[in-house]
Amino acid sequence: MKILVGLAVLLGALSPVPLSGQASGPSGDAARPAGLTEWQPVKLTPGVFFMPLLGEGTKPGAYVYRVRAPNGFRVPPHWHTKTMHLTVLTGTLIIVMGESLDSNRAQRYTAGSFLVAPAGMRHDEWFEGETVVHVETQGPIETMFVDPRDDPRNRAQP
Repeated sequence: MKILVGLAVLLGALSPVPLSGQASGPSGDAARPAGLTEWQPVKLTPGVFFMPLLGEGTKPGAYVYRVRAPNGFRVPPHWHTKTMHLTVLTGTLIIVMGESLDSNRAQRYTAGSFLVAPAGMRHDEWFEGETVVHVETQGPIETMFVDPRDDPRNRAQP
């Protein structure tokens, strides 16, 4: 069975941002209030944008968001603590997964592709053209970098 892996992006490096205007739906699930689905710059990764849609990555429950990355942006080898379901909306996601992150084994996923990134699966990814990826997962979720020096959270901030 072929395992498909996707982004993450970045995503713990994009460290989940608490949503100050979040509302609770009738079942207690967090939901975005109407009109609050705007792109937010990711402070740790200039040029990358994040759009939270449902939930928060730091809290239990459904967590849905979108990431927009510029052409050529690369996320160093990393893995996520939860399984992620990804849909490439625009652009191309290029990814290699497994213990050997040899770029010769990279897979290309264009707009319309659906991917699953299993929890704990190491992967390296980059983007061709401005790329938007829709991500569905569960919180709390973290992104762990294979080499801690690659983690933008460990870099000194101005």
